Amino acid sequence: MKRYIALLRGINISGKNKVVMAELKKEFESLKFEDVKEKL
Repeated sequence: MKRYIALLRGINISGKNKVVMAELKKEFESLKFEDVKEKL
């Protein structure tokens, strides 16, 4: 089984260009990734 990791830089002081984690997870799932998890 292959595993993939996406490392995203998340420093956002101004509040612009905000990415909601739930939306990002749905995007990965729409690309057929399974068991998508987030770690902070």
